[in-house]
Amino acid sequence: MEKATINQESRKFLIANESGLHARPVSELVRCAMRFKSEITISVNGKKCSAVSIMDLMTADIRRGAEITVIAEGVDAGKALDAIGKCLNQLAEKGF
Repeated sequence: MEKATINQESRKFLIANESGLHARPVSELVRCAMRFKSEITISVNGKKCSAVSIMDLMTADIRRGAEITVIAEGVDAGKALDAIGKCLNQLAEKGF
């Protein structure tokens, strides 16, 4: 049986939400990140946060215009980053 390849990928995203990442968008982002096997970390304002921790993300004070780096490490890293990007775009479109 073949062992799955573990990837590490990262992408930068610009936060376009009018109010930044407050409670509601953070909870949606965490829900999205929890669907993947990869470990997902968000780096912003000199802080590294777990993408599956509401408290980590809330205390990072991620405001509109902030550039975040999302790092995914695991077998579904690329898919996880695609989903995170899609989630952030949808949140901006909804105006959250």
